[in-house]
Parts: sequence; structure tokens; C-alpha cells
Amino acid sequence: MVDHAGVVATRFNGLHQPLGGVQLGVPGQDYDVHGEGWKWSKNRRRSVHLRAVRPISSFGTWNVPPARPLLVLTVVALVPRLLAALFSQGYFAHDDHFLVIEAAGSWADGFDYNHWLPWNQGDTPRPSGHSFFYVGLHYLLFVGLKPIGLGDPKTMMVVVRLLHAVWSLLVVRLGYRIALRLSNPVIAWRTGLFLALFYFMPFLAVRNLVEVACIPLLMAGCWQLVREPSAPGARRVLVAGVLIGLAINIRFQTLFFAAGPGLALLFQRRWGPAVLYAIGVALPVVVVQSAIDLFLWGRPFAELTEYVLYNMANTTTYFDQPWYNYLLLLLGVFIPPLSVAVFFGFFRRTSPLLLWLPVLLFLAIHSYFPNKQERFLFPIVPLFFVLGYVSWEQWRAASTWWARHAGLWRGVLLFAAVINTLALLLITTSSSKRSRVEAMSTLRAHSDVRGILVEDTPVGTAPMPPLFYSGHWSMAVEPWTDATKDLGERLAAFPDSTRPNYVLFVGEEDLPARALRTTQAIGPLQVVDRVRPGALDRLVHWLNPVNRNETILVARVTRPRTSARSDPAK
Repeated sequence: MVDHAGVVATRFNGLHQPLGGVQLGVPGQDYDVHGEGWKWSKNRRRSVHLRAVRPISSFGTWNVPPARPLLVLTVVALVPRLLAALFSQGYFAHDDHFLVIEAAGSWADGFDYNHWLPWNQGDTPRPSGHSFFYVGLHYLLFVGLKPIGLGDPKTMMVVVRLLHAVWSLLVVRLGYRIALRLSNPVIAWRTGLFLALFYFMPFLAVRNLVEVACIPLLMAGCWQLVREPSAPGARRVLVAGVLIGLAINIRFQTLFFAAGPGLALLFQRRWGPAVLYAIGVALPVVVVQSAIDLFLWGRPFAELTEYVLYNMANTTTYFDQPWYNYLLLLLGVFIPPLSVAVFFGFFRRTSPLLLWLPVLLFLAIHSYFPNKQERFLFPIVPLFFVLGYVSWEQWRAASTWWARHAGLWRGVLLFAAVINTLALLLITTSSSKRSRVEAMSTLRAHSDVRGILVEDTPVGTAPMPPLFYSGHWSMAVEPWTDATKDLGERLAAFPDSTRPNYVLFVGEEDLPARALRTTQAIGPLQVVDRVRPGALDRLVHWLNPVNRNETILVARVTRPRTSARSDPAK
């Protein structure tokens, strides 16, 4: 039995072929190598060794690539991403909403939620340390959607998610192309299927995470570096640098990735291409960041400088995880034991160095830095998989042990497929932070909102409400987390125009007592809505109760008490 993954790649007469002088089939039979389909003819045939590869089919199977693999992979990847765009509402974490959507949405409505703009900071404005490139694109999109009747926040977010879904297809297509350049059509086809259908890919693809939005540009730059069968020429390295430089404008920390190809070129003593690559990286960074910062702050690289200073001063402010934290993440995210094979494949060889070194450098620097959050590693996850999986499959195809134990590997793939399918179906169609989003959407229908009291005394840390969905940018937001303090006294400090007249009870723990204390301080309450968390939120809470199962009760003050005081002892 021949393992179809054993073919290595070469190039024939300008056509991208598997490297290594291997005939993919028989003359006259259709085979697809570069994703567009081509026919082998006798006048193109060379003296090569024939390896068994089955003829392609229209749709393909696990072992047999289809006639047009790029087209099929694009469709396969698009389906779950469209489902996620339509049904997976909300946001993943704090940053993908409050540092992107909340900022851009407030600007489009004439406000400045985060007070990032210098003219809203008073006498001593200071940069916030955020790139305005990605959030600025969202601002332009929101401004363009409102005049054509698409100004509802949920509608705008559907458009945003659809655009991100289409953008993310480049990761699948480019991952396939890179795998094809490094291996053969069968391995490339399988790699593309993984990238298209990994359980976390569609969900993350439609989120507003800068760590994910920059991936297509990184992959495009990497494709330029390996597109030629030999070393990349001057044009390729320059274009690669520009693409990776654009990724830096979205996510500053990809600068560590960008250093990798440059160092690899220096190791290879290719001085000219190294210089051209550096110029390519610097060009979009200088043009974009300087233009924005000169307009806002009157000096170039103001935001980038503040970003570096802030991170150096807050290395352990948020999280201080062990150095091996990201290694464990990689071993877990690709579903063990499949992940062990990918992990082994990545570290068993360093070729191609132009791609392997930037991934390793990014991983090493982030592992050294104390502040570790899972999303920080997202930019390299697809490329890590491509390099690791391709390397593993080539090693496995040459292994006599695995040839005798083919059933074991089929079992590994079957286990991964079952787990992945279940997770994919759940995550792709589930909303995240649903209760917070729906609570704010409820307030959007009420024009009398002056302010909200976010009551979360059971936990002591009230969540930030996503005001974008409420449309009430100027309303006061008062988090209330200490039941022993005098709520009435705190409310009396508000002027009548901004005193909270709506209450959000976060969680249902001890709700009657909390409602009684709040009523005594603020006045009688009328329940407006009760919002339950989504299926994904409930699952995350079940897996780890630290992640709260947030049911939010929205209540309106019917007769406000302007001078009441609450008694903490009651």
C-alpha cells in the first residue's frame, strides 16, 4: 500500500510542481498542482520516477485531491465562516470589542469612548499606544454604512463579520499554496482541509482581534518568500517585506515575526535581498504610522513608542505565566495526539528557514515575556501548523514503523475529526458575551436612558457594558460591586441629567436581597428584560466556573428617589 503523502515537490516548465523530480501520475490524466488544474502531456514529460498518486476527482477525498483544490477548499472554508458571521454574534475578549468596535463606533457617532484622540484629553494629551490603522478602517466602514440605512449596530456587525470571513479565506488558500510548495498535492490538500475546518478557525476569523486580522498578510508575505522553487528574488523579498510590514500596522507585536526572514537572509549571506526585505517592511510602517501620528500628535511613531513603553512598564501587570505556557497551548489547540505530531514536525527540521525562523522567533520572544495571553500567539498558529504538519507527514511517509502501524494514525485522525466536528458545530453557531450584548441592545429601544447601574456585588468586579449596541454614548455607567457601601449616597452625587435610571443585575446569585438594597437606594424597579448567556458562554462556565454564567436582568427605575440613602445594614 502506497502512502500518497510521500510525494515531494518540483517545478516543470513554469508550472508549479512537487519539488524533487516526481511524476504525479500518468500522461493524459488530469491532476491539479497549483489549484487551477492542468493536464500532463507527453511533450512536458521528463525522466522522473513514478510514485502512485490516484487520479483526482471533482470533490476529492482525504487521500485524493479534487480537480480544483483551491476552489473546493475556498468553498469548504467559506461555509462555516458564513455561519459564524451570521450566527456567532458578540465578541471574544475585551480587546476585540472595546479597543476596536467601541472606539470606531463612538467616532462614527461623534464621540470618543476611549478618549484616544488628543483633542479630547485636556491640556496634556498622551498617545494610548494603539495603532489607529485597523480601528480606523472600521471607523470608515461605519461612516459609510450609516447613510445607506445600515446604521443598526447588529447589522453593522454582520457586515464586519462577513468582511472578516472573506478576508480569512486567504489563510486557507495561502496555507495550501505554501504546503504545496513544500510537499505535494495530497499533503497540501489535507493541510488546506485542516485550515478550513479547524474548530477554532471560523469563530476567530470573524472576530475583531488584531492578532487574527493580521494573519492573511503574514501568510501572503511568507508565500512570496517560498513561491519560487529556488531562493526568492529581489522582487519577491521586497513584496514579502511590504506585506509583513502591513501586518505590523495591524498588530505591532508582529515586528518580532518580521525580523525572522531578515535574519534568515543574513544567515544565508544574501545581503542584497536582506536589505530589500528590510526596506519593504519599513515602507508601510513608516508611511502609515507616520502619516496617522503626524496628523494626531505632530510627531511620527507616537503610538508605537507609547506601545513599547507601556509594555515594558507592565510586563507582569495582567498575567505572569511560565515560559512554557505557549508550548502547552500549541499542544492543546490542535487536538492531541494530532497536536503532538504537528509539534514534533515543526521542531524536527528548520527548513524552509525563511518561514521557520520567524515562527520560532515570535514564539521564543513571547514565551520569554512574562505577560502571556492566548490570543498573543494567534498570528503564528496557522503557519506553525502548516510547517509542522507538512514536516510530520513527510517524515511519517518515510517511516517503516508508521507503514506497519497505519491503523494507529487513522485512529488519531478519526479521534481528532470527531472532537473537531463537535467543537466546530458548537462554537461556529454560538454567540459570545451574548447577555452583555443583548442587554445593551435592549437599552437601545429606550430613549429615556440617562445612566445605568451595573450591579455585580456577588463577584465584586462588574463587566464593562458594550455601549456600541446601546447607542447611548453619553449615558453614565456606574459599576456597583460592594454591598457594604451606601449606594444611595453614591447616586445622590450624580446630577439629575445623568443619574442612573436603569439597573443591570449581573448574575442571579442572591438576587432578591440585591434587588431590595437597590430599590431602597434608587426607587421602585420594573423588569424590562432578562437575558440569558449563549450556549458557548454556558459551556465555558461549566468547564471553568471562574468564567461566570452571566444572566443579566435589566430593570427600569419607575419612580426615582433623588435624595434617598441606603442603609448598608439592611
